[in-house]
Amino acid sequence: MAFLRRFAKKSLKVGVVGGGLVGGGVLANTAINDDLDDISYAVKRRFYKAAKKDAPKKKVVVLGSGWGALSFARKLDADEYHVTVVSPRPFFFYTPLLVGSTTGVVSPGAIIEPIRDTAPGCEFLRTECKDVDLENRKVICDGAVTLDYDHLLIAVGAQPNTFGIPGVEKYGKFLKEIEHGRHVRKEMLDIIDKADLALAAGDLEKTKQLLNFVVVGGGPTGVEFCGELSDFIKQDLAKRHPKIAEYMKVTLVEALPGLLTMFHKTVGGYVQEHLANQGVDIKLSAMVKEVDEKHVSLKVKDGSIQKMDYGLLVWVAGVGMRPFTRSMCEKIGKENGQTDRRGLLVDECLRVKGTRPGEVFAIGDCAVSGKPPTAQVAYQQGKYLGRLFRLGQQHLIPDPEAPKFEYNHQGTMAYIGQGEAATELNPNGLIKLGRSSVTDHFWWRSLYGECDQLRIMGPMGFAIWRSVYFSKLVSVRNRWSVASDWMRTSFFGRPACSSAQGTAEACA
Repeated sequence: MAFLRRFAKKSLKVGVVGGGLVGGGVLANTAINDDLDDISYAVKRRFYKAAKKDAPKKKVVVLGSGWGALSFARKLDADEYHVTVVSPRPFFFYTPLLVGSTTGVVSPGAIIEPIRDTAPGCEFLRTECKDVDLENRKVICDGAVTLDYDHLLIAVGAQPNTFGIPGVEKYGKFLKEIEHGRHVRKEMLDIIDKADLALAAGDLEKTKQLLNFVVVGGGPTGVEFCGELSDFIKQDLAKRHPKIAEYMKVTLVEALPGLLTMFHKTVGGYVQEHLANQGVDIKLSAMVKEVDEKHVSLKVKDGSIQKMDYGLLVWVAGVGMRPFTRSMCEKIGKENGQTDRRGLLVDECLRVKGTRPGEVFAIGDCAVSGKPPTAQVAYQQGKYLGRLFRLGQQHLIPDPEAPKFEYNHQGTMAYIGQGEAATELNPNGLIKLGRSSVTDHFWWRSLYGECDQLRIMGPMGFAIWRSVYFSKLVSVRNRWSVASDWMRTSFFGRPACSSAQGTAEACA
């Protein structure tokens, strides 16, 4: 009996401690992802439900499966709305780690999450919206599917922008979607194998041409790709392809006079010096004028045109409207307020201008809201709208005096290679200090003085980059997969071949 009592006490202690740790972890994760209001809402909705008579569910149609669409759908109350998510892509994919999938740091499957798992309270249809009947509130999709709606959310994102430059569409490789990352990886590995063959055949000129990887765009994606590619070349490809290693070259082309212009100038300067030390050839104030199968024509600072050989051209120079977004702008018309060439103009509550109040909303890259076209903005916009649709708030949906969307910028980060990252954080946006005289003067100012942002470079920046992005992953499954891939890369390196390079593909 004494043994049983001791065993019961120990089991109770372990259970209490373990439960506390798990509960603390769940609470911390909820706070990091800005979902603490879900706890209070779960309590409030009981009282609203008791006082509210049963009524037919309103129909909400969500177009898209990206950051904005997912955060909105997950915030909605499935007991109050019948939600249908429409997208040609049946999964959400974690864009911050897309670049890592091109070099094998993470696998594409590790950074996707099925919509039917992430938003289980919604109906999902894998199809593409072709048109919207705004007058009769109907969505027309491929497959002869027509959906009625009371509220419509347009969150279809954007597509790569070639700026009409000849040859980019045909010869450039984009890096916006998960399939782009997979295609870039396959193309890069195929080119390396072709360069091996060219050198074996004695064609040194062709070898050098094939092994010049050109990246156009000096924003976070372009910088991260150069960093990841430089790591891949030095740490993995040089060992597996020693004969051609010395001919591998990475060139970064940017039309502006600096890199990472959304960061402070000191950050751009640090990143430029770091990439140059890694062997990346950086060409600033250089505009691409034309692309053919083997050459990129650049207009440089002095106005002259230079031709540069390339084997792989990765285009990450900007985004533009999707055809569907353009057709919606034209349907609503300039006379009703749709006068912007970048996307759908919305008001401060994200309602599409020129439509009936509270019926049509747009968020993310397809919306022109005065906020930058980033995942962080789309994510917060989706949560803002989801909260507006909750019990006790629905009357604000069409209200001109409804609380406006307020963007809380938490920071910007970019991996720059060799286990370093550039991070520019807004601590007040992350942990909400400085909201009272006590925290402002005794805590905030004592730590950071008059500085509104923290700029952290190098290995510490990399630690922040990884920890923040890991905490923002959607599911436990994602975190398990990404953590496993990071560990595999750390122990065994990046694989220098892809399953897409099979015999059947080569013979096709």
